[in-house]
Amino acid sequence: MKCEKKMEKRVKIIVILGLILLVAAPILGFFLDKLLLFSAGPIPIDENSNTDIQDAFAFPVSIEKNQKLVIEFSVYYANISATVKIVGKGAYDAAYATNANPNGLTGESFVYCEFTWGQSPSTSTVASSSRSITEDGYWYIEFAGTTSGDYVVSRPGDYVVIVYGTNSGSSTQVLFNITIKADGPGEFLQNLFLAIGIVILACYVLYFSYSYLNKLRRGID
Repeated sequence: MKCEKKMEKRVKIIVILGLILLVAAPILGFFLDKLLLFSAGPIPIDENSNTDIQDAFAFPVSIEKNQKLVIEFSVYYANISATVKIVGKGAYDAAYATNANPNGLTGESFVYCEFTWGQSPSTSTVASSSRSITEDGYWYIEFAGTTSGDYVVSRPGDYVVIVYGTNSGSSTQVLFNITIKADGPGEFLQNLFLAIGIVILACYVLYFSYSYLNKLRRGID
């Protein structure tokens, strides 16, 4: 009897664990869907950034296979025009070494839109290799290495997000806001926890059925 009670207690604990995993799976999937890499604003750079890449904002990122970046880029300040580009790290390093003009750099292709719930940029925009904002505006950008038509295409590697611009007023400051996120392990963990939870509950059903049949046999005997 003691052994049976201990077994029943263990089974209950395992079942509770399975239920916890099933409940936790979508929560983890939601909160870990995107990892925040960088978020700040207003960020000041000098308008010399429009001609000298060493004065531009630069944030290096590495993209793995099938990983996507999401960039939110905005300007809400008078007299300012700012441009965002994503360039390969090799191209950026070469341009930085000579303090080249960022306008001369060919950016990698991405898709963009003003964020719409339930839609990705690929359903509502065309691709671009740079995006500018003057005084007011906001762009939601998705990038995975390059694009094919209006869709992001995975091309893993090392890249640099750069921002440069001008101020048409008396100030030389260029102010902008930027948030950079990357695909996180949310989907993988959600599927893993769901699979483990389902397996645990399936094993419990089999165990319960086996125990019930054993009791029936004992009653018949």
